[in-house]
Amino acid sequence: MKQLIFVIATLIVLAIAAIPTRSQPVAKADAVALLAQLAAPPSTLAEAYLRAYPQGADKPDTKPYYSVWLGRVDQAAQESQTALLDFYKKNPTGIPKLPQHPASRVTVKDQSAMDHAVSELAQKMLNDPAFAKQFQQMSETEQHAYMAKALADNGLKPVQGTPNMPNAPMPGTDIDWATPCNTYLAAAMDHRQWNDQMALQQKYETQHAAVRAWTEAEIKKLPMISFGEYGHDYDPVKVKAIQRQGLNKHRDIANAMMQEFEALFGQFRRHAQQRMQPLNDALKKVDYGQDYSFGLNYTLVLQAQSMMFGDIQNIARNEMDIIQDIAHWEYEWQHDTP
Repeated sequence: MKQLIFVIATLIVLAIAAIPTRSQPVAKADAVALLAQLAAPPSTLAEAYLRAYPQGADKPDTKPYYSVWLGRVDQAAQESQTALLDFYKKNPTGIPKLPQHPASRVTVKDQSAMDHAVSELAQKMLNDPAFAKQFQQMSETEQHAYMAKALADNGLKPVQGTPNMPNAPMPGTDIDWATPCNTYLAAAMDHRQWNDQMALQQKYETQHAAVRAWTEAEIKKLPMISFGEYGHDYDPVKVKAIQRQGLNKHRDIANAMMQEFEALFGQFRRHAQQRMQPLNDALKKVDYGQDYSFGLNYTLVLQAQSMMFGDIQNIARNEMDIIQDIAHWEYEWQHDTP
């Protein structure tokens, strides 16, 4: 794809002067650094309880504990989304308009014709892999002839000879942006990464179900006692004692679950860091587009960066939900009257 885009640039130069680079900023935030700043997960049920029930709250809520960090990630995500929305407002087709060099004598009509021709070719290359492969296999002469016809069909005849402006490569072709973006997007959308978590949740739900069954069976073993005109029932004191034993078992299971999930959360974070690193490093090298143009790759880069921030948010929210689920057993135990 990099070679194809460069071909377009070469052909454009035959029609007008070279295209100047424009800044295309993305969110200026280090996604990998943000992930590293996420607080380490709790390793015990007691720690999970303190995080999920701040200041003796009656309902679980981990947001206060993570509020400052979540604010940083939300701000970065919003910045990236705003840049993407602004781009589409200015370029509804998704193809950036080609700027006209101040020194160029190209008319508005010719500039419009060239923009349309280049946009058509770029879209066809990006959306039709078979055509892109065919075009790439053409000789340079054939490629020039194809573009010349496309320009002519739009009412613009390429000039002859050598342009009087220095040849500049198409913006964004100095770095292969497609590979790190597409590789990251594919990895981030692979739902198999959650299989380990689902298996672990099922494992511990099975254990909790066994405790519930044990509690019910033990209560049924108790002898009935008479309450006079109120009928017969199990001894409430003995029932309470069995239920308390059951809560102790649930609490032990929850503590073991928290320790195992601590390790799994660490695995999720490492995998996220690994899949984000190549694209994140590339963005840092160009100072997040501060004085750099991604060219036709701009929307792809913005989408990938937005998903990186969303990826981080999902990792944190998943941890928060699991911590709350585990911590409720400590809440039940502490608020149960022996």
